[in-house]
Amino acid sequence: MKIKLLEFAVILVRFFLNILYAIMKLKKTKANKVILLSRQSNEKSLDFRILENALKNAGYNVVCMCRFIDKSLTDKIKYCFYMLKIMNNLSDARVCITDGYSIPVSLLNHKDELIIIQMWHASGATKKFGYQVLGTGEGTDPKIAKIMRMHYNYNVVLAPSKKTGEFFSKAFNVEQSKIEVIGLPRIDYLNKKEDSLKERFFKDYPECNNKKIILYVPTFRKNNSVNKKDLIEKINKEKYKLIIRNHPLDKDKLNEENIVKNDYDTMFLLKIADFVITDYSAIAYEASIFDRPLYFYLYDIKEYSKNRGLNVDLSKEMKNATYNNAKDLIKALEKDYNYEELYRFRNKYMEIYNENNVEKLIKFINSKI
Repeated sequence: MKIKLLEFAVILVRFFLNILYAIMKLKKTKANKVILLSRQSNEKSLDFRILENALKNAGYNVVCMCRFIDKSLTDKIKYCFYMLKIMNNLSDARVCITDGYSIPVSLLNHKDELIIIQMWHASGATKKFGYQVLGTGEGTDPKIAKIMRMHYNYNVVLAPSKKTGEFFSKAFNVEQSKIEVIGLPRIDYLNKKEDSLKERFFKDYPECNNKKIILYVPTFRKNNSVNKKDLIEKINKEKYKLIIRNHPLDKDKLNEENIVKNDYDTMFLLKIADFVITDYSAIAYEASIFDRPLYFYLYDIKEYSKNRGLNVDLSKEMKNATYNNAKDLIKALEKDYNYEELYRFRNKYMEIYNENNVEKLIKFINSKI
């Protein structure tokens, strides 16, 4: 009954929004207008900051709209009004780039000349998502997905490799022909040196100067907390500095000794880490860019793969760097690392790791308008 009511409400709202949007679309399309849309945060992401600057330098008029929808009813109502601003900007834009599911992008009927590009906010897809997990405990109800037209209207989906493009094709329910192998702007950032920021970091955290830095970046578990305790307890604190960067949705509190200020984002921390430990997070693909050890701590692999499902079998792809318990993982830090395995992993899932991806994306946009 609830689904039926929701379906009726969405159909009604969509009908009236499209009438309003049709009036807005009477405006002439601006040939150089690009709108960047995100629901990931209220702040511009690193990807959007880099891309916005590059697009402006290329002569584009860029409008960046970022708004996170909180669970509260008040915030959802506010977003409805904010959506009208998004619609107004979409109505005369030539290109729209979004980094996640966007309600107005998927629900509305757009001008034929509007090019909608899905620039997903992750560089890979170890775990299944979107249409791959419909009807599961970790996924969306199929009826809700249909009502909300989940991931509709994309002309192009960006992916960092052909193999990852296969996963994205299934996750977004788009034809393989719509996949374009172009990496996220953050890849360009990772390939740049940042000596001044590094100097500042080691001044802020002098205890890191004489230690090996381990960066642990676990993914979010919907129904369980991340087991950080075992790693923290088994690390040799005289030799290693363990920095933990929680997933944005993970609200668990961390010990002060395992935290660094938000001035230093995760992408920067990848640059200074001597070792990177993760699990099913897409941070692994960005970490693979660097010629340094990357490990996978998969203590809940059976449960996680059953509940969520995996695209990549890490125990096969990175078998020499995959561990199910903290004790063995810590021991591995003292051993020789299998870089050939890492390079195979990188070449398969991050084909664009040494390319200028922003330049490539702008050239692609130029070719389409």
